[in-house]
Amino acid sequence: MEDFVPDSAAFEWDRGNQAKNLKHGLTLEDIESVFWQPYVFAGRIADPAHSEWRGLILGQSAQGRRVALIFTRRGERVRVISCRSMRPAERRLYEITTAQE
Repeated sequence: MEDFVPDSAAFEWDRGNQAKNLKHGLTLEDIESVFWQPYVFAGRIADPAHSEWRGLILGQSAQGRRVALIFTRRGERVRVISCRSMRPAERRLYEITTAQE
């Protein structure tokens, strides 16, 4: 598994995104914990409306909640764009991939 987050990473948060994530029942601590658990890099998000690189990881929070997390890197910082519960297809991919590790 490739590490997308350095051990000393700092997180960068947008207040508007914080509110959206809380709406999904996820605290900042829940979201950050996903990066320290085994996760699956599901790919790059190709969106012509955004010029910066965005990635999707599928993982599990320290509380055991399985989530899909979209993020970008800004130097040594990780900026979480959104985090939500996995969709059924994402859950299957996560389960198959993590069972093989």
